[in-house]
Amino acid sequence: MDTPREEELHDPKMPLLEHLVEFRRRVISVLVVLGVLFSTAYFFHDEIMWAVERPLLPFAKPQYDTLTVPFMAHLKASFYVSLFFAFPFALTQLWLFVRPALYKRERELVWPFLVFSYPLFVGGACFFYFVVFPVAIEFFVTFDPNLVPSLRIDDFMSFAITMLFIFGLVFEMPLVALLLTRMGLLTPQFMSRNRGYAIVLIAIASAILTPTPDVINMLLMMGPLAILYEMSIFICRFVKAKKRPEQAT
Repeated sequence: MDTPREEELHDPKMPLLEHLVEFRRRVISVLVVLGVLFSTAYFFHDEIMWAVERPLLPFAKPQYDTLTVPFMAHLKASFYVSLFFAFPFALTQLWLFVRPALYKRERELVWPFLVFSYPLFVGGACFFYFVVFPVAIEFFVTFDPNLVPSLRIDDFMSFAITMLFIFGLVFEMPLVALLLTRMGLLTPQFMSRNRGYAIVLIAIASAILTPTPDVINMLLMMGPLAILYEMSIFICRFVKAKKRPEQAT
């Protein structure tokens, strides 16, 4: 007697209303966790703002031009911190919601993102904050010693959050390579053969994304990107080598 295929067994019958109820339950749980984290973060809002301002303090003090800016800046900083720490929980809730509707092969494609996406994002953000950001601030502030900086805290915070987000996304390159390889759209041979073109594209991306146009900051971003590209080639080779025995069976 033939055993049913996985596609035939995988047939969730949950009505649409139950899907919506389940989705609402998970959204509410995420909002509750976000609220708890925000309340906790706001309790430490002075320490959080010090961490935001720390790279700038050796050169200048941030300023404001409207009465409510200090309060809103502390509020925004606390919210961004709570959002940062709530993201893994939100990602887990999303995975638990969509997992029953996925086949085994689709789940195997998704789980590496759940495990590695957040650590890689944190790594990119930390690299910007501790390595690139201080160099960028020093370059901008000391570029013309005849000018006195008058930096608004809300503009400074928006710039910092944007660059943290960009660097965090850039560090997701190995995961993107893993996904494309498992989908059969990318091979290690292709990446190795076109390494020269990739370096040129990395240099262009570094020139666009780095906050300062000088060579030092470009190299600070090009170095990790080149390492991530080589890691992506290694991951592609590992995935290809692992798929061959599976296909043989």
